[in-house]
This record gives sequence, C-alpha cells and structure tokens, in this order.
Amino acid sequence: MIKTRAIVLHRFPYSDSSWIVKALTEETGTVSFIVKGGKRKDSPFRGALDPLALCEIVYRENPNTELQFLKEASVINWHVHLRENLLALAKAQVMAEIVLRYAPAGVPLEGEFSLLEEALAALDAPDIKLPADDNSEVKLPADSEVKPPASNAPEVKPPAGNSPEQDAAPSLPAGIKQSANKSGVFARWLLDICELWGYHLDMSSCSRCDHQIEGAPADFHPETGAFVCKSCLGVETPRARPETLAGFETLRTGRAIAHPEFVENALLAYLRSHIGFMREINSLKFLNETRKLYDRSR
Repeated sequence: MIKTRAIVLHRFPYSDSSWIVKALTEETGTVSFIVKGGKRKDSPFRGALDPLALCEIVYRENPNTELQFLKEASVINWHVHLRENLLALAKAQVMAEIVLRYAPAGVPLEGEFSLLEEALAALDAPDIKLPADDNSEVKLPADSEVKPPASNAPEVKPPAGNSPEQDAAPSLPAGIKQSANKSGVFARWLLDICELWGYHLDMSSCSRCDHQIEGAPADFHPETGAFVCKSCLGVETPRARPETLAGFETLRTGRAIAHPEFVENALLAYLRSHIGFMREINSLKFLNETRKLYDRSR
C-alpha cells in the first residue's frame, strides 16, 4: 500500500458516475487512477481529486495495469484563492499540462512535484498590493465572458468537510518564502523546470563574449537560449521585444514584472525548441484568451 501526497493534473469522465484522474505524486511520479463513483455527491473522494488540488492519497500499486484503484483521498490544499483568479488559474493549468505531457514517465519526480507545489502555493497566496507602476495583478471586469474549460475549473467553493485550517488563508510549503507579488511565478517555474530537465539558461552572461550582462540583456534567442550584451549586439536589430528583455532582468533580480506574458512566451519558446511540443498544449489557448481580457482591463 502506497501513501503519498499528490497534485491532480487532469481529470476526465469515465462513465456517468466515474472519473479518470491523472496525478503527480510525490513518491511515484505521474499515476493514472480510475475513481468509480467519484461524480456522486456522497463520494468519499469529493473535492480531493479536483484539478490542481493538493491531496493525500492511499492506493495499492498494480504493475499489471495502467489504471490504479484509489483506497483513500483527502484534501490538503484546494487552492481556493487560485481558483478565484482567472489568470492565475490559466497559468496553473499550463504548468500542470506541461508536467503531464512532458515529464519523464515511470520514475519518481520529486523535483517536478516540489516546483509545482511551490508555484501553486505562490499563486494561491492572498494578493499583496504593489505600487501602481509595478503591479501586474489586474481585477477582471464583472461582465467577463471568458470562462475556464469546464473539466478543469470546478466551481470556486471549497469542498465540504474542509477543516478551519484549510479554509483559512493558504500558507506556502515549509521552507518556501512568499514573494512580494505573483507576476513572476509562472516565468520562474518555466525557468526552474528548464533547469531541472537539463536546459540551463544563463541570464547573467553574454553568450558571445562571456562577460557579465549589466542591466537588461540586449537580445535573446529562444531557439538556443543565448543572451547577448549591448556591446556584442552593436548596431544589429534585436530579435526580442523590449518587454521581453526587461522581463528577464526583473526575473533575475526578483522584482515585479510589468508585462510577464512576454518573458513567459520567450521561455515557452525556449522549452518548445528543446522538447518539441509535438503535441499541442491545449491550455495555452485559454491562457492567451485570458491575457487578452486582462490587457483590455488595464
């Protein structure tokens, strides 16, 4: 019998009353479960297996089948604040889908679990007011029509049975410090997952002269991960947008990123050039639609 913490990456219907759940476990990597009766209102698994929930599960591993049967599941953190923020939810879905599609299969994934747990906890933390010129968190208009996919976005209501501790403001995992803002969470996660998977990015040195880059880099090439300093760029026209280059500097220094979507897209392009992205990341479409909505409300 295996008892481990897990983050629900994806869930889809198996029948009128059951789910197929794909989860990232702390000890055994990605595991697929069949949850019979999981849709019923009186299901003992209700809430614990919602997408993006952090839970504790107990199951007996059967090496002869791909689908495992759950014995127990209980909520640790449902990430209620994350679910109330459409942009944070969209970014969390992309992170979960990247791990599901591209993390190594059949092996423990302690690093991937730790990074995703930390990122979800940071996105779930209560908003902190930032200076007006540095605040990337924007309130959505009340009549917003963009909605997350139904299968990945349960009603924003904590599952019944949560303890007072679970209903209170979320806390970050032990040893993790809360950042002053959420603008760099997704970009930092992309940077860290690239590092974990062996695609190191050196943001501090020029790829041509090896000298330290002062301030923002003058250019960035996502297909190679090369940063270029102002001296080496010379009179060449940079390929990267100014917002992207400024985003890399603020990401390196830990400050709030004014327009995080530019550096996020650059890091996604870098990751794509290395792992292929042969299959489409479906949740990217929802993220891009949500970004447009936030841009209109700035």
